[in-house]
Amino acid sequence: MCGILFLFCLLPARAVPPVPLTRPDLYYPSGIAPRFFGPNAFPVPDLLDGQIPDHLTIEEAVDYYTGFLVKGATDITQDVFLRVHVPLYSHRVSLSFWMPVFERWHYDASIREARRVEWDNQDIGYDTGDAYFGINIWILEEGLRRPGMTLRFVTKTASGNNFGYARFFDAPGYFADASIGKGLGLFRLSLTGGFLVWQSDNGRQDDALLYGLQASYNLSQLQLQGCFSGYYGWERYGDAPCTLKGRIAWHHGQFEPYFLFQRGLHDYPFTQLRVGLVYHH
Repeated sequence: MCGILFLFCLLPARAVPPVPLTRPDLYYPSGIAPRFFGPNAFPVPDLLDGQIPDHLTIEEAVDYYTGFLVKGATDITQDVFLRVHVPLYSHRVSLSFWMPVFERWHYDASIREARRVEWDNQDIGYDTGDAYFGINIWILEEGLRRPGMTLRFVTKTASGNNFGYARFFDAPGYFADASIGKGLGLFRLSLTGGFLVWQSDNGRQDDALLYGLQASYNLSQLQLQGCFSGYYGWERYGDAPCTLKGRIAWHHGQFEPYFLFQRGLHDYPFTQLRVGLVYHH
């Protein structure tokens, strides 16, 4: 199945004339897509694994992204990231919130031209990102033979800044997914499927198939995790990002420091490094 999904990522994109980002045309794909924006505008969502935490968690992290949309030209982004997970009246229902609280970016004229950005008087900027609000439902608890299953519904605000510089897009979006996971001794495997939707321009929206496969290895206080995930939009013009992600975490009491590496494989021309800390209460 992973091979089929990867082949979807490699399908050729539409060849269209370069239309300025700020003047989209209904006759062409909008270009409001992951390939043509900063790394925080259209991220591939982090996945659940068939279970959700039954306690409060607060996560803070710093990110460094470097991207090569065109040869010899680099988009460099740093941000401060925040995520909060709050259980409700039952351990099987919880709320989540996350956002890049602060972002600093830098790119040159080649990146600006490749993204069809008309504004050309600024190469360094500072932004506040989009906020995400989600509800998580643990609909099936894991048993001896059966896997655990979760549902998640998430909406995105339009709070991100600098659409004219292709950092964020000034429109709402949402996604929903289901994750199935099963522990196999020290290993845990999970599979995710769903859909992701965002408004593009002139009343249109892009609808994408969301997918992911995740594996983790837990040894005492150490956790190693790998994930292949992405989504595939209908416009087929920069809207089919897929990524490969690795994470290593160390559980020490209520604290969990971690390091994350993410590599964009298609339509997400960024490499991400993250150092973070999760507090469990």
